[in-house]
Amino acid sequence: MEQALVLAALAASFTRETVDKVRAIEGVVSANLLYGPYDLYATVRGEDMKAIRATVTKIRETPGIKSTITCNVIKPPQ
Repeated sequence: MEQALVLAALAASFTRETVDKVRAIEGVVSANLLYGPYDLYATVRGEDMKAIRATVTKIRETPGIKSTITCNVIKPPQ
């Protein structure tokens, strides 16, 4: 199972519906608002990086999302 954190900047016109739509995307485990340079973070999980990319693409296409940055979570060496 792969995991990533997606940091998103929201458009000034974003609404609660924007956050709810992100939370409803398959592969999004959680999504919360932030204060700081990014407005929202989402934890994403998928079977492989292809699934992660598909979920991130859906997040980017959500109305109210201005830009994103994705941080892949790596597994420490055994």
